[in-house]
Amino acid sequence: MALSNYRDKRFLIIDSLKPSRDLLKQFAFNLDPEVVEACGYANDIVLRCAQTHYDVLLLGYNLGESQKNGQQLLEELRENGLVNRQSVVILITAENSQAMVLAALEHKPDDYLTKPYRIKDLRDRLERCYRKKHHMKSIYQALDSSDANTAIELCNQAIDSNSPYKAECYGIKSRQLFELQEYEQAATIYRQFKHQRNCQWATIGLGKIALKQQDFSGAINLFTNLVEQHPLYLSSYDWLATCYEAIEQYIKAQEVLETAIKISPLSVKRIERFAKLCFDNGEFDKATQAFEQNYQLSYNSIHHKPDNAFNFSESLNLYADELTSSELKQRKLRVINALNETNKTFKSPDTRVQMQLHSARIMMKTHEEYDAQRILNNSESYIDKVSEQLTSETLIKASRLLNELDRKEIANTLINLVVEREPDNADLMAEVDMLLDESLKREEFVVAQKALNQAAQYYRQQNYGQALLGLFAAQQLYPNHIGIKLNFVQVLLAYYQESKDSSKLNEANDLLASLVGLPSNHPAYQRYQTLNQQYKSLI
Repeated sequence: MALSNYRDKRFLIIDSLKPSRDLLKQFAFNLDPEVVEACGYANDIVLRCAQTHYDVLLLGYNLGESQKNGQQLLEELRENGLVNRQSVVILITAENSQAMVLAALEHKPDDYLTKPYRIKDLRDRLERCYRKKHHMKSIYQALDSSDANTAIELCNQAIDSNSPYKAECYGIKSRQLFELQEYEQAATIYRQFKHQRNCQWATIGLGKIALKQQDFSGAINLFTNLVEQHPLYLSSYDWLATCYEAIEQYIKAQEVLETAIKISPLSVKRIERFAKLCFDNGEFDKATQAFEQNYQLSYNSIHHKPDNAFNFSESLNLYADELTSSELKQRKLRVINALNETNKTFKSPDTRVQMQLHSARIMMKTHEEYDAQRILNNSESYIDKVSEQLTSETLIKASRLLNELDRKEIANTLINLVVEREPDNADLMAEVDMLLDESLKREEFVVAQKALNQAAQYYRQQNYGQALLGLFAAQQLYPNHIGIKLNFVQVLLAYYQESKDSSKLNEANDLLASLVGLPSNHPAYQRYQTLNQQYKSLI
């Protein structure tokens, strides 16, 4: 078959090994494209792709020690929209383990080639990919522009003309119909392809529709069957876990993700999700291991963020009592290294404050009181200087850590600062409320927090009736909880302003009256005063 015409195409070769890079450059030059560029440093690639569009990327997997690998680089380029659907990306690697191959394929290179390879194999794969991109160009352009209707119209034209990529056109069309909430039309396509070879996407689509329609049993059956029939099709595990979370079967969701991670242990997003489920389910041994793995895997990736180290520290803190002194000290060193690296990398007051407090707390656990107190004193001095620069989220997290470290005065000061800044932020106030009630056990905390979060969501949507029902559920559990009472007042006042129903104002008055006498040094006093003044302005 004749070679395609690459004369107006731009090639980018990415490989850390010069002999491999030179071989790929020569291959590309022989195709007579407009441009051939080559680079061995992953960190330079993002900038290059931000400045120039490349039509073909020949991407090595191993890009050097302490560098992003090819999978991480491709994920970052796709996440930032620097490589669109019209570009051909071929991943080339000497690694051929199942874990590595599955992880790479989750980020959807157009093809995959293992070393050693023949130039003919590379040419054949490039030709196959290029022909498809050329044939599907207008459809991919519509997808890159998020133009669902045009994409559907173009897919219909391709299907009518008996395109060699008809199955993919149906897949694209069905996904666009799903995004447009045309579920029945999408389901018709999914059912048509459900039993065809390599069309697992059709079963995924039917499961997603069942999930949207709250047919949880139907969705679970679809995803479970897909897992059993195609155990390497990893997105089916993610959707099955989503189903179990939707019906609050969190242990089952955790078990599903654990199975997926055993098959493909290099997916950062899946491991982080698994770690959070383990943590919420109280399995701190698994959570600690998973959070550490998440920190390590994300280090050179787009997912590298301060919370990776803080989550690792948080989980170890709760797991610490189950470890021997020797085991705890070893893990403590790994947490401290993660915290120090995070502070060095992100260099912000928010990161520094949390790093210091997490470090002090874990050192207290290992009975290094002198060093912990020194770090804590330095942290308090630093917080005093930068408290106005810290985000409200950091102030809440710092307050919680300071309370654990028995520094309640400065903890309350930070909470008051949050309340003064954002008294109407329902999400933040829900966190403040839980933080202020030290009598709640962890299990009670989780239940109450979920109820308050749900109420906060309804409040944001201005669905005040449903918000009150959520708060009522929380109050049934904790009738004297000051934070829940204040949330009730906030919602009732908003409800009155919308409906002018005086009974809501009367209810708010009764709740505020029950809080008369709240000490002025109580952490909730500032919020009580703010709401009381708002009430008085309405009567």
